[in-house]
Amino acid sequence: MQKAYFKGLPLFKNLTLEEKAELEVLFEPASFEAGEAILKEDDLEKYLYILTSGVVEVHKEVFPGRLQHLATIEAPTVVGEIGLMTEPQATATVTARGPVEAWRLPREALLKKLEAGSEAAYKVVYEIGRILAERMARTDERVARIVTQIEDAKADRDFDVFREKLMQEWSF
Repeated sequence: MQKAYFKGLPLFKNLTLEEKAELEVLFEPASFEAGEAILKEDDLEKYLYILTSGVVEVHKEVFPGRLQHLATIEAPTVVGEIGLMTEPQATATVTARGPVEAWRLPREALLKKLEAGSEAAYKVVYEIGRILAERMARTDERVARIVTQIEDAKADRDFDVFREKLMQEWSF
C-alpha cells in the first residue's frame, strides 16, 4: 500500500509501486511544535524529512549571531536532502513555524539500500541530485543579484564583510 506522503513529491515520482513499498518501510513518523528546530545548521544531519503538513522557516547564519532568512516552505516538501548527498552536516537551520507533521528516512538506512544495489534508492538519489541542482541554480542567481546590489550601492563595512564571506565560502 502506497503511503500518502509519497503523493505529489518529485522525489518519488519515478518509483514503481514495488519500489515505493521497498522504501516506505524505512520511514519513521516525526512531529514538531512551533519554534522547534527540525535541522540545526552545522549539526549532524541524520534524516531526510518528508513534511506532510505545516510550514517551516529556513535560516542561515551569515555573521556570528546574525541569521538570514532563506525561505519559507510549505508541506508537502522534502528537507534534509543535502545530508544524504554530502557530509551529513546541516547547511541551514529549518524551524517549524507552527505544528509540523513529517516522515523521516534515516540516512544510514538509505545508504545501506544503496550499498545493496537498490534501484529504488538510486532513483531517489538521482532525484535529490536534480532537486539540488535546481536549487543551486536559483541560489547562484540570488547571490549574483545580491553582490551586484552591494557593489552598486557602495555598501558600508557590514556588506563588504558579507560579500567577502560569500565569495570565499560560496565560490564554485
